[in-house]
Amino acid sequence: MIYEITNNGISARVDSLGAQLISFMDEQGTEYIWQRNPKVWSSCSPLLFPIIGNLRDGKTIIGGKVWEMPKHGFTRNTQFHLLNRTESSVTLGMSDSDFPVDSFPFAFEFSITYSLDGKTLTFFTEIRNPADRELPFCYGLHPAIRCPLFAGESFDDYVIRFGRPQLRGYRAYDLEKLQFDKNSEHPFPGSGTDISLSHSLFSEDALWFDRPDSHEVSIINPRSGRGIHAHFEDFATVAFWTKPVPEAEYICIEPWNGSSACSDEDDEFLHKNHLRILKKGEQASYRLSLEILQEYGRTYPVG
Repeated sequence: MIYEITNNGISARVDSLGAQLISFMDEQGTEYIWQRNPKVWSSCSPLLFPIIGNLRDGKTIIGGKVWEMPKHGFTRNTQFHLLNRTESSVTLGMSDSDFPVDSFPFAFEFSITYSLDGKTLTFFTEIRNPADRELPFCYGLHPAIRCPLFAGESFDDYVIRFGRPQLRGYRAYDLEKLQFDKNSEHPFPGSGTDISLSHSLFSEDALWFDRPDSHEVSIINPRSGRGIHAHFEDFATVAFWTKPVPEAEYICIEPWNGSSACSDEDDEFLHKNHLRILKKGEQASYRLSLEILQEYGRTYPVG
């Protein structure tokens, strides 16, 4: 089921399969979300839960037992239920009972609300532990921003612009060992706040900033000031990714609490970097906002 929400000419569409955002359009009909080309990448904004990225050999250990999970977990392929809908918002939910049998040994309740306010689309996620024992999990978002956005532009015309100078580098993904290398830090691949985009920048997969100096970034063409501004205060880290091919006309902004397998982790699920744990009856919320940038020279508070 596809749900559409609107607000003063701005629109968004959400697929109940995976509760995935599949469209975010401005008043002029400009699309800001990658349109799921299966020849390049068949997703556009998956929800990453209860893991992010890959487990080592696709397996993890919980309570002394080996559990297998696909990349990014089961949520992206789970059918969500409609919980609430207004003209400018939609709330979808699921729980552990919607996961495949014997796939994740913890009870949970999960909901996500997409809402429009002006030119801003907000993802608001709530995760609740209804059980008597603790609920450990990772959670991340993965929206793919179309890049370039307009005719006559190229991918290389755009930059990733942090809200303040990024003083620390990023962790690279080891394509042979299929893990992030925590033993070394690559220098910030830009100057000050800006990283100039190129597909070659992602030849070794994602750039993961596990110690970001800012929790807001823009994907922006500096010449026009057009693009998307993202704010993700509730997430500890952020990664950026696209396929390193010219046909991949998108760049993903990925706020994470958690990550793919890391060189400093063993296979115990409870030892994963940036893992979140909810005690009995506890609830946590996570917010990401995407704002359409249409004004040249727009500035934002440092964050």
